[in-house]
Amino acid sequence: MRALHTTLALETGTAWTPAMFVKARRPARTPAKATTTWATMRGAALFLLAPFVGLLYAVLLPFVGLGMLAWFAVRTFVETGRLATLLRAGRKALLVACAPFAALAYVVALPFIGLAVLAWFGVTAMMPAAVR
Repeated sequence: MRALHTTLALETGTAWTPAMFVKARRPARTPAKATTTWATMRGAALFLLAPFVGLLYAVLLPFVGLGMLAWFAVRTFVETGRLATLLRAGRKALLVACAPFAALAYVVALPFIGLAVLAWFGVTAMMPAAVR
């Protein structure tokens, strides 16, 4: 306040006195609580965990970026109506990619299935008619 008073007095040539002086009151001291130790321990734990949290952010950042990119792409495809076309093309591409594996499964499994069917027919043919 003194600096403001001096500056105004020098600029205007007249002294200026504020109408009221306000003193800031100090807050009353509160007794130390048991939570102070918990707050200190919490702060220490956060201090020790900060590098690991930063590492987690650094590791997950590419995945978050790819997820956001996928989200924006899907939203754009839905808004433009090209999602159905993309899904049809994706279905065909998936079927083409899975066809060799399905054929391999048939080649491996069908001989065993055929033997089981032949055995079933043989066993039922040998049974008497009353048991069937």
